[in-house]
Amino acid sequence: MKSRYSLNLGKPFGIRISVHWTFSLLILWIVFITVRQGLGTGQVLMHILFVLVLFFCVVLHEFGHSLTAIKLGGKVKSITLLPIGGMAHISEMPENPKDEFLVSAAGPLVNVVIAGILWFYIAFFHGTAPEQMEFDTITLTNFPIILLAANLFIVAFNLIPAFPMDGGRLFRSALSMKMNKLKATRIAKDIGQVFAVIFIFAGLFLNPFLIIIGFFIFLGARGEYEMMVYRDILNNYTVNDIILTDYEKIDENETLEEAAGRLSHISSRGYVTTSNGEYAGILTKNAIIKGLNVFGKKGLIKDVMNENIEPVKPEMTLFDVYKKMQMNKYEMVPVKEDGHFKGVLDKENINEFFMIRQAMQ
Repeated sequence: MKSRYSLNLGKPFGIRISVHWTFSLLILWIVFITVRQGLGTGQVLMHILFVLVLFFCVVLHEFGHSLTAIKLGGKVKSITLLPIGGMAHISEMPENPKDEFLVSAAGPLVNVVIAGILWFYIAFFHGTAPEQMEFDTITLTNFPIILLAANLFIVAFNLIPAFPMDGGRLFRSALSMKMNKLKATRIAKDIGQVFAVIFIFAGLFLNPFLIIIGFFIFLGARGEYEMMVYRDILNNYTVNDIILTDYEKIDENETLEEAAGRLSHISSRGYVTTSNGEYAGILTKNAIIKGLNVFGKKGLIKDVMNENIEPVKPEMTLFDVYKKMQMNKYEMVPVKEDGHFKGVLDKENINEFFMIRQAMQ
């Protein structure tokens, strides 16, 4: 799903590349620091160019992860550039721990290759020895060697065993070869959060970006572990186990005023919309509220309902459906078998089902 807060740069290899709006804050920070140091316009632009080239290396790093994951049977949705680096949204990671190890290692390996190419260029074609260069600011002369050092730093930093960074994933995949993945994830999560606290504390004295990275690691580790807990429980059940066949229906030609008037009397997150008595789409409470703001009380249900939600099958595992709903921000999804509408799944019901099963365990 595209974000309105990101700039789309294209879809090489079928993977959408986007830049989050917060990336502009990094550019502004670079301008602020360089101007404060008294550098001229040309030098400021050179520092901006360096950051852009470095983040191109970051994109290649993420492609290393993504293309390896695809080669090993995974699925990659997009790559997003943030001020703290890149993030590949791998919707399906290969299950085999050895495959996950290869996917995690592929990113840093790309930076090693980039550093090797830069070293070869500096050693044989550059013409100026490093000991003859000035490093007070970035220039065309020292640009390659600083870029080489930056790529080596990316390798070293990413190999820190702080889950969910690359090093943490390598550590988790190695543990998964000896124990079940949930336990391995819990250990990697705990160690990752220790590193996160260290980064946050260090950022108070060294660099504020370390604080951001620390919070990213802390929350990312917890989020991935929670998803693994969901996976461990929900993979044992299918859509058939909690499909809702008793749901609120509303015709697509009724008005938003009529739908809003019944909201307080329904317990689910919305309605199943019908056309001539047949399933037509999903109408959530949020869609009704937004529709009232746009079309007013006389707006029709068919103007705001979602008729493009891909239906799920009764035999799908609840975890696969849950991931799909999380990824697409669906509150409800239709369930169909051989093209026939069977009922709906409500994300709130999945969460309640999960909590009950977790409590029973």
